[in-house]
Amino acid sequence: MATIKASNQISLTDLTDAYSVILSSDSCTFVGNTTSVNSTQIMKVTVTAMRGADIVACTVGDMTYSTSGISATASTATSPVVTITASTSLKAAGTITIPVTITDADVTINKIFNFAIAFTGATGATGKGIKSTTVTYQVGTSGTTAPTGTWNDKVVATTAAGQYLWTKTVITYTDNSTTTTYAVAAHGATGAKGDTGAKGDTGATGKGIKSTATTYQLSTSGTTVPTGSWSSSVLAPTTSQFLWTRTITTYTDDTTSTAYSVGGKVGATGAKGSDAITMSITSSNGFVFKNTSVNTTLTAHVYQAGKELTSSTSPTLASVGTIKWYKDGGTTAVGTGQTLTVTSSDVTDNASYTAQLEA
Repeated sequence: MATIKASNQISLTDLTDAYSVILSSDSCTFVGNTTSVNSTQIMKVTVTAMRGADIVACTVGDMTYSTSGISATASTATSPVVTITASTSLKAAGTITIPVTITDADVTINKIFNFAIAFTGATGATGKGIKSTTVTYQVGTSGTTAPTGTWNDKVVATTAAGQYLWTKTVITYTDNSTTTTYAVAAHGATGAKGDTGAKGDTGATGKGIKSTATTYQLSTSGTTVPTGSWSSSVLAPTTSQFLWTRTITTYTDDTTSTAYSVGGKVGATGAKGSDAITMSITSSNGFVFKNTSVNTTLTAHVYQAGKELTSSTSPTLASVGTIKWYKDGGTTAVGTGQTLTVTSSDVTDNASYTAQLEA
């Protein structure tokens, strides 16, 4: 079996009215001992379906897992909460495929949740941890080039087709080095105007996201949400402490939803490891298309210690592994190499593409 060093997944959608599905978190790392997860650990993820700027109801179908030792259940709310449980039999990183069906349309979008294990290493040279995380937002007119204007600490609404909401995440480590990553989502394209129909009854008022608030708290438990005071600043865990993050989303009708995530406790300093390898995917022509106009080239970018690997870097991209592409959670590669060309014949309504760096 090939060793997966890094992976990333994107969805291409071909609709008149654009639908999208957002996970409150699309990955997590469970705390492990030298061979497996060291105790039963739980992660909660909120699934939100959007039609343009409106939240719509959705359901989560039967989820599939790339390995044993991991399980998940979903609630039946308008925005379901998926509870992911990692047991002590989980011994390797993997993925969960979450099929999300939008209730008012015959559309199912497969979302991929990635998980990994932070194994315990022998005592060695002092490593570095995460000091702080800053998330900001900006609207741009390009789906491939990050905007250069002012970034905002609150979500900014896109107002027209052709606009893209960019998210920038800056992680500062304890040695004051930083890494910056970007994510982008497109505003739905406006469909053709239909004939005027009879006036219907006034529908219920829709709701959008009004604000989000993220706070932090330390705890000695990695499975039970703490009951103490939450801080607006990131807290530094000490030995045997877990860092909990609480995100409260307030909607325009003043209802709220709350999601929690937990970071691993501080343990003995492990042996100095290899630089982290991460991957991102860009699309030359965006991610949402109208009326079977799908025609784009997907490019997988591989980074080691924040530096993009190419044929001329040291190490080279080829020496680290081979990039393979998979469609809709399949196990047979549909392409090999750093790029993949996708046309209208490849996408019916929507399709998810995963790039994996395999060795």
